[in-house]
Amino acid sequence: MRQDMANRFFGAWWGAFLGDAIAMPTHGYASEKLLRDDYGRISGLSAPKAFHPESVLTTLPRPQLPPEYDYLGNRRRVLWSKQNTHPHYGLEAGENTLSMFLAMHLAASIADAPGHKFDIPIWMERYQAIMTNPDACADTFIPSVHRRYFENLAAGKDPENNGCPDAHMSDVAMFIPIMFGALRDPNRIQMQLYRALKKFTIGESASNTAFFLAELLALMIKGSSLEESIYTKMTPDRHFCLAFPYRRWIKNNSDEQAVNATGRFAVLEEAMPLTMYLAIKYHGDLLKALLVNANIGGESPGRGAVLGMLIGAECGYDALPKQMLAELKYASEIEALSQIIYDAINAI
Repeated sequence: MRQDMANRFFGAWWGAFLGDAIAMPTHGYASEKLLRDDYGRISGLSAPKAFHPESVLTTLPRPQLPPEYDYLGNRRRVLWSKQNTHPHYGLEAGENTLSMFLAMHLAASIADAPGHKFDIPIWMERYQAIMTNPDACADTFIPSVHRRYFENLAAGKDPENNGCPDAHMSDVAMFIPIMFGALRDPNRIQMQLYRALKKFTIGESASNTAFFLAELLALMIKGSSLEESIYTKMTPDRHFCLAFPYRRWIKNNSDEQAVNATGRFAVLEEAMPLTMYLAIKYHGDLLKALLVNANIGGESPGRGAVLGMLIGAECGYDALPKQMLAELKYASEIEALSQIIYDAINAI
């Protein structure tokens, strides 16, 4: 892989983990006032406060499951019963949410697989071991796709036929490590993404979005800008998010207008258009884009991961804030895995 492509590859890789970590404390805020009261303006890596005025944890089911399917554990079960507990209670500044923690382990499963190729059985074995080990990940929040997966298993239902009907941004972000393979073998990567997402979601929204992002990522790492990729190399019907008037919103210079027009929450129909808007508007400044995203709230970590991946691919690793990368909790693991994925792609 040429040096300039390598720079964009590593920019995209690190950008995804950084975007998730910066946004983690503001996840779930619908009210801008409440978000400002608690955090002012996010300006870097921050730890979440214990109290979250709009926490959804108490609305989530707390089933008693057999140990082999118990994704909660005693700690989460207690925290989920308390009002206003932050969804990411206990995480440190610079720590990744469960979705990107799993993305890191997905990359590790690729490292463990023969020929460094994604293997679903190897990944699912690792995934289930992580999710049913209460000490594996400190994150308190468990997205709905994971809850549904283990509740299906406990009920004797096939997860592939009973997955979540609504795909969320973080569900797609979890499979970012696979997307990089589209640089060399896009058809194989599409099939891998489809089979992997089929374990968790029904319908085509998640897989279509993953295909779109993998294709876009490959174009950008190969040298196309984001605008060139979506306005010149892709047709408007390539993905639903391309139908929005991003240039008009940018001309009006109003992030609020874009947020109101798209929505700030987790479903792809809201999260993807807002992510694309931010990526186009702030394409030359990764850190500013990630901070703007964090200060919007809502599904900020899932958007942040995809946003960081896209702008990181355009700016390249050389333009990333190195001190902030070093402050990520899993920086050494992210570094080691980035080299393995990079080498695996070059070996295809």
